[in-house]
Amino acid sequence: MKHGEFIRVCSLDEVPAGEARAFTVEGYDIAIFNTGDELYAIENRCPHMGAELAEGEMIDRTVCCHEHGWVIDLETGEVVDQEESGVATFPVQVKDGEILVQLA
Repeated sequence: MKHGEFIRVCSLDEVPAGEARAFTVEGYDIAIFNTGDELYAIENRCPHMGAELAEGEMIDRTVCCHEHGWVIDLETGEVVDQEESGVATFPVQVKDGEILVQLA
């Protein structure tokens, strides 16, 4: 993998609008969220206790962790209303019906 290269994750229809899916790509555990208007890719691990964020409830541009209710901003990866570090975010693009992410 070259620096800055976008890597295929899945086809766009594998992540329907309003839903999220978990994937492992090049050793990274990633959650892809489809808000219907935008796609977001974040680290699939809540910084609180490590729960899978793809299992959480998506509300607008955030995901609420299903374990303890921590809210993560999908665009920035920041934890809302907590003084904790957030999660990694990854640039996303769609090309020819495929979701691609930039890992490094």
